[in-house]
Amino acid sequence: MNNEEIFKVAARFKLKGKLESISRYGSGHINDTFLAICRTEESENRYILRRINGYVFKRPEIVIENTRMVLDYIKERLRENGREELIERTASLVESGDGKFYIRDESGGFWCAMPFCKKIYTIDFVETEEHAYQAAKAFGGFQKLVIDADYEKFKPSIPDFHNTMKRFERLVDIIEKNPANRNSSAKKEIAFALRNEHLPSKIKKLLEDKTIPLRLTHNDTKINNVLFDEDTNQAVCVIDLDTVMSGTALFDFGDMVRTSTCAAAEDETDLSIVFMNIKIFEALVKGYLEELNGVLTNDEIENLVYGAELIIYEQAIRFLTDYLEGDVYYKTDYQEHNLDRTKNQFALLKSVQKQKTEMERIVNKISNNGE
Repeated sequence: MNNEEIFKVAARFKLKGKLESISRYGSGHINDTFLAICRTEESENRYILRRINGYVFKRPEIVIENTRMVLDYIKERLRENGREELIERTASLVESGDGKFYIRDESGGFWCAMPFCKKIYTIDFVETEEHAYQAAKAFGGFQKLVIDADYEKFKPSIPDFHNTMKRFERLVDIIEKNPANRNSSAKKEIAFALRNEHLPSKIKKLLEDKTIPLRLTHNDTKINNVLFDEDTNQAVCVIDLDTVMSGTALFDFGDMVRTSTCAAAEDETDLSIVFMNIKIFEALVKGYLEELNGVLTNDEIENLVYGAELIIYEQAIRFLTDYLEGDVYYKTDYQEHNLDRTKNQFALLKSVQKQKTEMERIVNKISNNGE
């Protein structure tokens, strides 16, 4: 879309002031995000405009409705807890001219708008233990606020998003069909994926036996989904609620480990620098359990390290499946891109498995000290 078309979209929301400029914002890979600046005689008002990716989210209206419901729920919990000062810094949706919380553009695309919080910033990579601690505390705080929410009221924005067994079964099917004739170039990765079938099998059993409860979870716990205060450098809240739906604490914690404990990019080909940083991991555990110790069940806490294994494995087989299928889902820059991503994530998984005993010792120590 050109700038004129985006201006037309923005004008359909109830923004305060005259719309002066719109520019691309952030580093997200899924939705198109823009910063809109409006001005009145007294103030400058900023808004985030987002066009929801209709390929990833087949029913964008579900994304928007889930976002509205979880924000309303969080604000109600904050009022009940006497923390009204945080409500102003909690995200909210802007109404459109017809009273909805989204608009559709001329091509059918779904857009939503949110006020841009003042004096906040985001970061794309975890560089310090404090970053990890603050991010984990923010996601733990989010989980604590919605711990009693009825997850069944939230429709899945991406069905089977963390259904690792289903993703494994799809991988097996693609291996058998070999549609892009690439199996021979991924023999080691295929073998490693099949040897670790116990990872998706375990979560399937934990959920079927109800050993691990389903909860309302964030499901995208990257650090760039945390807002930090410019003055204190402390985490304020979490954003990007597109994938808020039923899940488990293992998914959220596991994805924090996957995205925060390795300094290398997920397509880094020098696998010697792809490893799990145990100090960053410990900071994640401290921040997460500072909010959730006594809230999560013992079974959830005991399986947090397994959650890291599971989510890293899940992402790896998603890359591998896409590579074997001919790169139909993820954007790639070269033919072996998805295969390199697979090797990268499997290297990270091996690092976690190598350090698993120490990771579990850390979780046990912090959870027991918190009692």
